[in-house]
Amino acid sequence: MKADWSNTVQALLIGTTRGGGDPTTLLNDCAALGVAAFGATLPQEVQADPLPQAPPEPANLPRPAARAVLEAIMSVDDEVLLTEWCALAKAGNVVADHRMLPALLALGTARPGLRAAVVEVLGTRGRWLAATRPGWSWASGAAPLTDEVPLEEVLDLPSAQRVRALRRKRRADPARTSAFIAREFADSPRAADRQVLISALETGLDQADEELLETALDDRAAAVHDEALRLLRKLPTSGLATRAADRLGRGLWLTDDGFDVQTDELWTVQPDLAEQRDLMRDGSEKGVAGRIRAAAASVPPRYWTSRLETNDAKAANVLRRGPWANALLRGVADQLAAAQDPRPWAVAAAETLTGMEQLEMLAALPAKVAELAVVAVSVNWHYDLLDHACAQLPAPWSPETTRALLHRYAALPDPRWRAGRPPAVLLARGDADLLGANWEALTRRWPENSLELEVLRLRIRLRESFAPPAEEPQEAQ
Repeated sequence: MKADWSNTVQALLIGTTRGGGDPTTLLNDCAALGVAAFGATLPQEVQADPLPQAPPEPANLPRPAARAVLEAIMSVDDEVLLTEWCALAKAGNVVADHRMLPALLALGTARPGLRAAVVEVLGTRGRWLAATRPGWSWASGAAPLTDEVPLEEVLDLPSAQRVRALRRKRRADPARTSAFIAREFADSPRAADRQVLISALETGLDQADEELLETALDDRAAAVHDEALRLLRKLPTSGLATRAADRLGRGLWLTDDGFDVQTDELWTVQPDLAEQRDLMRDGSEKGVAGRIRAAAASVPPRYWTSRLETNDAKAANVLRRGPWANALLRGVADQLAAAQDPRPWAVAAAETLTGMEQLEMLAALPAKVAELAVVAVSVNWHYDLLDHACAQLPAPWSPETTRALLHRYAALPDPRWRAGRPPAVLLARGDADLLGANWEALTRRWPENSLELEVLRLRIRLRESFAPPAEEPQEAQ
């Protein structure tokens, strides 16, 4: 056949006028031989059972308005809005419409960060559909939403994946994973593996982990020691907190100008081995200031309110005075999540922290606490720092936080590159009802608003689409 095709090509190049032959016959040969030479083979017949019929969907499907909003959200590719839609749908026992399921499964497959939200609105049919493709198995319901790597093989994963995999295992099976971590830590010769094992304890950290963390403080590797110390400082009733409280009681005394170092006490001499064990080895806690900061970072704020017999606001005011205020408040900044009222502590600590340190402090707080802290701390911030901090707050914000940050943004001059345009993070994450009520003020303050307000309009439509239908007034009898 190849020889016949080669001869036909030569005849086409020469032409029937010079080479002779019938043009019709030549074209017929070209068509037949060309298909034979370059045409695709017929697919093999596959014998496979047809898919079972999709099960019925017991959950409610969205109303047309909510369905239209989801389609609009998918078209603009806004992850925050999609997460908000899924949260409202879950709260109303609503699942996504059947025709949206493939797109949602594809989106969750491509973006693992959205899977937790998407899986809540797939419903029975979505899980059935997910079982038809291996790539969608994360949502099928037949397996947990974790990588199917046996626990004993987790440490064989690439370094970037080991901590995440262990934390997922610990969340799914705490007892078995904790026993595995303790066993492997005792036997592992590699410092990198021991550090991974200790880092995994952050998920579900509780008092039961204290024994292993105390053991890790004696590890010869500085990275393992420092990671264990960081986690121990998250346990408010640990032995570390008791030791730090004792050092603060012995080493500091209260004067009219705040706390100062006591003479002839532990912070006037070099640290002993016991104190060195409770200090970071990365060099950040050297000298008297570093040692005071370490002790303050190891006790919850209630230590200060109890010692001073006052509330958080007054205790914070005492700590912000004195020669060691910077060291004390930098330590307290690591403990804000344990404060009964974090706002005065956050404001006091912000006076001693750089902009990046302030953002790191806020990022470590629970969502509701972070909202209060951002509002309290951001009084004198510039636009960019406020924008970065607001971007860390999970959406949607409470109405009170939205109102406060709206006023904060409105009072700041716009950067040159955003002149006249509203803050995108405010309209995308603030309370939609409150922002909608302030529509006129928003458009007056930021007249260049077409794109940002489209997001806000979509959020308002989203809230309205899930609102319960208004009851019709009953006719008078």
